[in-house]
Amino acid sequence: MPPAEYGGNMDINMLGAGSTVYYPVNVEGAMFYTGDPHAAQGDGEVALTALEHSMRPTFRLTLLKAGSDEIPVTGGLTNPIGETDEYWIPVGLDPDLDEAMKEAVRQAIGLLTAQYDMDRATALAYLSAATDFEVSQVVDATKGIHGLIDKSHFANVSAE
Repeated sequence: MPPAEYGGNMDINMLGAGSTVYYPVNVEGAMFYTGDPHAAQGDGEVALTALEHSMRPTFRLTLLKAGSDEIPVTGGLTNPIGETDEYWIPVGLDPDLDEAMKEAVRQAIGLLTAQYDMDRATALAYLSAATDFEVSQVVDATKGIHGLIDKSHFANVSAE
């Protein structure tokens, strides 16, 4: 399933064991499916392949109702957002790579606003100066960009 706002085959190599991914749920009674595990894969997945293998992972699913303080962005999710111990990973998905980048930046601004009470102008300046944005994939009709917001930059910042 090509990636879209609901998830799909996002192919972000940073999202491995121990990571959390927040997905928007767009329909009542939505289901969860996973597949296509990779043992190794480069950013961009340019040739429709990675080191594929079988896997028996364990997932914990938690439904966060609209308006929950646990949702990591202001205004609700428009695309998935990943989280690891080191990074927040806002995701942009679109058939046009430029639009995917814009989506990733919008998600990142919403995240910085919600998590660190940062105003939009400061968030944009921070993203430009200190955040790496990488191509997640170009192989599907949907292109992916993800940002790596380093949590250590905010180690002494409270969102309260």
